[in-house]
Amino acid sequence: MDAGERQAALECARQGDTRALGKLLESFRPYVRVMLRAFQDERLRARIDTSDLIQDALLEAHRSFAGFRGTTVAELVMWLRQIVLRSAGRTLRSFAGTGKRDPAREQPAEDLDALAADSGSSPSAEAVRHEQAARMAEALACLPEDMQEVLLARHVDDLPYAVIAQRMNRTETALRMLYVRALRRLREIYAS
Repeated sequence: MDAGERQAALECARQGDTRALGKLLESFRPYVRVMLRAFQDERLRARIDTSDLIQDALLEAHRSFAGFRGTTVAELVMWLRQIVLRSAGRTLRSFAGTGKRDPAREQPAEDLDALAADSGSSPSAEAVRHEQAARMAEALACLPEDMQEVLLARHVDDLPYAVIAQRMNRTETALRMLYVRALRRLREIYAS
């Protein structure tokens, strides 16, 4: 869904079209996935299905849409970001409180409040940044799984090539070539 289609779907959703709202929110699934990956601790990622976190966040956004007061896609992205952080924060806190992990042995996920904090830039600059992030996540979702994995591991998880190569059962040289091809392809998709 391109920017024009998203704006049209937003206008329909604001008029009560739940089908348009569902399609609109679903178009942000890649953005939500990347956002969740950015703050979900590696040990928790192995225990909590990211797909469940995404589904919970999108369901909460659907239920809460009547409270959305914005009129642009950029405002929607900022609103959705807050919903995702709140929903994921609740899930991660409830998981931590179940006794399924020992807080003394593991580090908690990054502070959600810090991720939600104002960066000091203007609201319009923040909106543009979030909209660009949503477009990048959408482009990322168009890549094959192995390309997504190498890009996310390098840029979101900040892992060295050697560790990623071992995880993906590839030589480091092969992984670096995959990384370069993935970047090239991502740029092409993002630019189109």
